Amino acid sequence: MELYSIDWSPWVRKVRIAAIERGIENNIELITANIGFEDKTLKKFVDNNITKVNPSGRVPTLITEDGQCIYDSTVIVHYLDSIGNETPIIPEENKKKINCLKINALVDEVIDSLRHISIENRREEKIRLPDWLEALDHKIIRGIGVIESHINFLSSSTTKVLNLADISSIILIGTIRRNPNSPYNIFSDELNNWYNNMNKRESVSSTIPPSL
Repeated sequence: MELYSIDWSPWVRKVRIAAIERGIENNIELITANIGFEDKTLKKFVDNNITKVNPSGRVPTLITEDGQCIYDSTVIVHYLDSIGNETPIIPEENKKKINCLKINALVDEVIDSLRHISIENRREEKIRLPDWLEALDHKIIRGIGVIESHINFLSSSTTKVLNLADISSIILIGTIRRNPNSPYNIFSDELNNWYNNMNKRESVSSTIPPSL
């Protein structure tokens, strides 16, 4: 299988952690996606080496052994659950599955809000949208509060296989802590300790993105 990726993408990291947790990382070849911010016109977001297989041109994009193209990190994780014999990342029991998918969806929203803030702040100050930035700010803070309230749902660092809620929470905290000046590094000591313990797992420590 081939996984189009960029090393700083939290959504790529979600897939990579899931693959390592399920013991199938050696079945996946990482291919660097030809997208980035070095071109100020952002032309590469429109025309890059992924658009031939994924119309959105976004990572992660997985090409399966039989040539099927799968995109969206959660859909890819669902596919990876069909490979190998380890415990699935997305639980089979319905209540736990719904909780995992809810936390995952919320984390995706929060990370997307962080991305929108970053893009908006690249604009000249006079054309920025302060109401939009404020709305995004409130969404992020609310989202972090919900993750904090679900800490008892998260697995311990010694669990055999992480679930989707664990992985999502890891990439959220990791994404925010990647920026030492982030105003959103407001996690409780309990959640920070949980994350630090999770960082000892090979799937987490080996996928830490480069610092900003």
